[in-house]
Amino acid sequence: MKGLTLILFIFCQIGFLYSQNVTIDYKTSDDNPTLGTPFYIQYEISSSINGSIYLTRNPSSSGINFTSAGQSSGSYTKIINGQMTSTNKYTLKYQCVPKKTGTFTINPISIKIGNETYESQAVSVTIKAADPNAKKIAPQNANYFVKIEVSKSNVFLGEHALVTYKLYTHYSNISITNYDFPMANGLWKEELKTDAKGWPQTQETIGGKGYLVIPLKKEIVYPQKTGEVEIPAITIDLVIGGGFFSQGTKETLTSNSPILNVQPLPKGAPVSFENQVGKNYSLEMSYSTNQLKTGEALDVKIKIKGEGNLKKMNTPKLKFPTDFEMFDAEVDESIKVAPSGTHGYKQFNYLVIPRHHGKYEIPEFQFTYFDLPSKSYKTLSFPAQELTIEKGDESTSAITNSNLANKEEVDLLNNEIRHIATKTVLLNNGNSFFKSNTFWMGLSLPPVLFLAGFLFLGIKPKEKDLALIARKNATKNAFKTLADAENHLNNKNDLGFYEALHKGMLKYLANKFGVNTASFTKENIRTTLSNRHIDNTIIDPFMELIDECEMARFAPITHQGAQQTMLKAKELIQNIDKNAK
Repeated sequence: MKGLTLILFIFCQIGFLYSQNVTIDYKTSDDNPTLGTPFYIQYEISSSINGSIYLTRNPSSSGINFTSAGQSSGSYTKIINGQMTSTNKYTLKYQCVPKKTGTFTINPISIKIGNETYESQAVSVTIKAADPNAKKIAPQNANYFVKIEVSKSNVFLGEHALVTYKLYTHYSNISITNYDFPMANGLWKEELKTDAKGWPQTQETIGGKGYLVIPLKKEIVYPQKTGEVEIPAITIDLVIGGGFFSQGTKETLTSNSPILNVQPLPKGAPVSFENQVGKNYSLEMSYSTNQLKTGEALDVKIKIKGEGNLKKMNTPKLKFPTDFEMFDAEVDESIKVAPSGTHGYKQFNYLVIPRHHGKYEIPEFQFTYFDLPSKSYKTLSFPAQELTIEKGDESTSAITNSNLANKEEVDLLNNEIRHIATKTVLLNNGNSFFKSNTFWMGLSLPPVLFLAGFLFLGIKPKEKDLALIARKNATKNAFKTLADAENHLNNKNDLGFYEALHKGMLKYLANKFGVNTASFTKENIRTTLSNRHIDNTIIDPFMELIDECEMARFAPITHQGAQQTMLKAKELIQNIDKNAK
């Protein structure tokens, strides 16, 4: 079928295993699976052997995620030529979500009846890339599924892509009970904000079937490495239906795992390139004055606007002569995150004080970014400036070379030279200092001080463990971060509260145990705490807190519940501090 080999047939084509009155057949819902589109595989087990059937191994494959989609059982009896035979039938159904293209093997399932073990056939399947121009086809018999959509699959290093997590369903009476958004390696993320009601729901027709589409989450991602970067699949627990007399049907869904193909930036980037990738950048720069006195303040402002990852922009470096004292820049920013990416500005305010008078030429300032529309580097510049520094009240002489590159080139200053006295008057000092009481006291004082210092150091407690200091600093910083969450709570902004609390708790773990937040998954968080000798009486409430923060974005939680959560977070931090080793 257009060069694609696929030994995974549609419902009418069946493979089977026959052994000792036991057969395991399989059939699938799609003979042309494509990346990101769920399909189903169903195993039908027939057995004329008395005894229960136990499933000992589920299907597995390196290129496909499998989720149980239900099971059923039954039996029937045949009478042929007066002989009666009874057959037990079992059906196992799995949702299959391709996560990469290529040819893969679905490993056999395994069952056990009595002391005997039986296996199905292995299945070879080829997953092809989805045709962006093809009509969308819904999975057959798919009443609900989860899908991750990416706005573009091919990007440059540092270029953004919009990732949307969606739930498709035929049912309106549906609720999410739990979910897991794993953290991806090699991606810097910025979640798009929405109000307490969440993202608007829409209707979509796929393959002639109408679906209610529920956006779960939207985020902008910026790849931080080249090559293939996988966006991990998400897992969601659902309850479908239910009411006063029914608990509903529980289901677990797993999404696809899209791949971002990240290209490196072209070689030959100018020295002034600051790793900014985007478009429509502009540069504004100003000096408060070009003429001032030594000791007076000069304000220099640099404002950079654009559509790119401005939050990751480095502070520009100004090239002033060493005769100027420069202070760290203060940064003002106004950056908004939208489906089209991040945009806004960053302004750097520098305070510079000249220490010597004279005339100075400040070199041209350059800022370079990679322009996506033209796929080339563009440089913005501000011309060189000449500064006239007049002598102040306490000014030193001007330096003849006003463009010295670094402070090592200035060895002597005029205030280091003292005139030599040419006339001296000698005065009689009276008694000789040698062998006087003062002489002997001064001679004996150093050994006494040395002995006292030695004794003091001998009884001085050991320096505090640096790791302990780091942990205390992590706790102090964590409570500062939680203060932001508490402000949202006081303003009755519960959604903002849970988002700030979630970030604060993860940042606390990262600072306390030296772990990169990009590597955090729920399993890694549990392992990190366990390795520091934190028991489950603390770990379990911590994980429940993280789940609660994540769930709050989809299921409203009362304001009173948010207040209790805040107290719980502070208590957990204190307990981790006491027990961590």
